[in-house]
Amino acid sequence: MMLLLRRFLCAALLGITAAETGSSPARSCTIAVTDDGSRLIVANAESASVSIVDAVSLTTIAEVRIGAAAQTVVTRGDEAFVACADGRVAILDPGALRIRGLAVAGVELFGIVADGDRLFVSDYGASAIRVVDARTLAVIGSIAVEEYPRGLALDRDAQRLYVTHFRSGRMTVIDTESTSVVRIISTGADTNLSQSVTLYGGRAWLPQTRSNATNPALLFDTTVFPIVSVVDPVAGENLPLERFSIDVVDQPASMPFDAAVTSSGKLYVVHAGSDDVSVISIAERKKLAHVSVGSNPRGVALSPDDRFAYVSNALSGTVSVIDTATDQVIGTIPVTSIPLAPNLLNGRILFHTAARATVARDRWISCASCHFEGGADGRTWFFRDGPRNTPALFGVGSTLPMHWSGDLDELQDVENTVRLIQAGTGLAAGPSHCEPACDEGPPNAGRSKDLDDLAAFMASLRAPRRVATLSEAARRGEAVFAGSGCASCHAPPLYTDRQRHDVGTGGPQERKGNSFDTPSLRGLRDTAPYFHDGSAATLLDVPARHFGASLTADEQKDLVEFLRSIPFPSAPSRRRAVAQ
Repeated sequence: MMLLLRRFLCAALLGITAAETGSSPARSCTIAVTDDGSRLIVANAESASVSIVDAVSLTTIAEVRIGAAAQTVVTRGDEAFVACADGRVAILDPGALRIRGLAVAGVELFGIVADGDRLFVSDYGASAIRVVDARTLAVIGSIAVEEYPRGLALDRDAQRLYVTHFRSGRMTVIDTESTSVVRIISTGADTNLSQSVTLYGGRAWLPQTRSNATNPALLFDTTVFPIVSVVDPVAGENLPLERFSIDVVDQPASMPFDAAVTSSGKLYVVHAGSDDVSVISIAERKKLAHVSVGSNPRGVALSPDDRFAYVSNALSGTVSVIDTATDQVIGTIPVTSIPLAPNLLNGRILFHTAARATVARDRWISCASCHFEGGADGRTWFFRDGPRNTPALFGVGSTLPMHWSGDLDELQDVENTVRLIQAGTGLAAGPSHCEPACDEGPPNAGRSKDLDDLAAFMASLRAPRRVATLSEAARRGEAVFAGSGCASCHAPPLYTDRQRHDVGTGGPQERKGNSFDTPSLRGLRDTAPYFHDGSAATLLDVPARHFGASLTADEQKDLVEFLRSIPFPSAPSRRRAVAQ
């Protein structure tokens, strides 16, 4: 503690500022540092709150409730702005320890950065960047972008905003003066889980995951790979020769989610799956340190003088403080108490972690690597049963069985996935109870607390509701859905009959036959591609294959509009709608 205080006082006496130390341009992050370095602002998504931390004493001053999942935070002068998952933006007064403004700005927000009196906010649920007046929180503009915009970085001098796309790994470049898209840069068709972007040295640095989905002989360590993609944002080029493969530079790590670079060129990469931080010399392209932190770290921010790296641990409710001179954790700050039942919190941690040998070998892969927040990674993997498009897990507790072959008849049968795909030692002692198949073996429920907790968390997963009321097109599509026979297998409210059917998509490579479990249609808009083998790239391809000429082109479009709306509230939302 004395070392921290001494360093901080030295910085103050020397008058060191962020500009003089070359700190990164503004970017969205789960944790932010005030301009003078005296306070940290932490977005607590799990607790629907924001915490204010004294960076000198390493104590939490206050936790301010927002009432919605706080995703990222950015500071501007003596105030901070928070982007929330329910579509609202909040103004926080860290001095008065209160929220002094809250307004709807979109559908499902994530990233936020400040540019003078404007805020740029990524609307993950509506494929848009919202431009918000920082004084009134009124939406003053909207920029249409590709699906799933998430991380933001702002280069004020160049008047450029950089936007990551979570599912595709692509990066959109926006001219902030004209608020128009300049270009879109691909980091490779196999990249995803792209939550953040950092600007340093004329490059954009994007922590991501590469998927080796086309490999027909998968092992646990040939599935996904942790990387930091490097992009020349001016030339608009991905630079694969400058990319960092974390599994080569550092020991295996899982799910790189955020990164920060010091003025001396030290790259700090936060791994949300393996609960650690890689410290890498950019110039020498080598590991300098590997730092263990809390559970599910999702953000890292540097002090204005680059002397400390602050890591927010989403499922520990803590901030780890790393001394960048020694790359040692010198303090852990409790910032929130996560309001989940103990079994659900433990299950959520087990779902997201690769750090425990019981769930993953060599800290390589977690459930969340393919099913982030219960969704799907958009990949079709070649498993021994045949090609398998990753299904979403929304509402899976009420739609058993699981797997496209319908061979997991209880949630605890994921014990087989943990052992076979993630190469974990298992959450229960003894055999997997899945030989010759899970639905033919003894029950797995009740065999271990961890396995039951993981099942309980999976049962809690729900698809996001992004539609307040059905549009006219969706209402027409609902009539098409009912009249064309879709509901015979996909009856509401589950939108599945929980049976297996042969719909003509199988083939000789199918080890368990050509009948497949009827997938629920809840959250369908976020689960492309479709069918067990991913052979339908878009939702529009689904009715075209099923109905062909029996539905007109307009009817097919209306049907897709309805499918994209599931799930939707049965009553109109009270929240103010935002123009799309």
